[in-house]
Amino acid sequence: MHIISPRLVLPLAGLLVAAVGLGGCSSGGLPAVAGPAAPRLELEASEMRYTPEKIAVAAGEVPVVLRNVGLVIHDLRVEKEPLLYVEALPGQTGTSTWRLQKGRYRIYCSLAGHRAAGMEGILEVR
Repeated sequence: MHIISPRLVLPLAGLLVAAVGLGGCSSGGLPAVAGPAAPRLELEASEMRYTPEKIAVAAGEVPVVLRNVGLVIHDLRVEKEPLLYVEALPGQTGTSTWRLQKGRYRIYCSLAGHRAAGMEGILEVR
């Protein structure tokens, strides 16, 4: 019999969620994004918004570009997906590559007060 330490339960649960990835997500009642799919997830971050606020990309390996045109640090996260993350200092650009599967997801800035101030949007993966 194997006993799992309680200290390992939460990290293991987090790994399980990450292993499932975005494949388990649905539209969650989020509205569709109009227009064609962009070749990359590219956003500008400022106080307190993303431009564009809604974006569609094709499923698969997606380049992510976050240009911070604001005065404070900003990041980009996908709701319920803790491993999908990029940040940029003021005047800087953060980049990453995310493996995305079809669905609609809420994106947001996780810095204190930013999301509550309206810094969120919708990502549609087609």
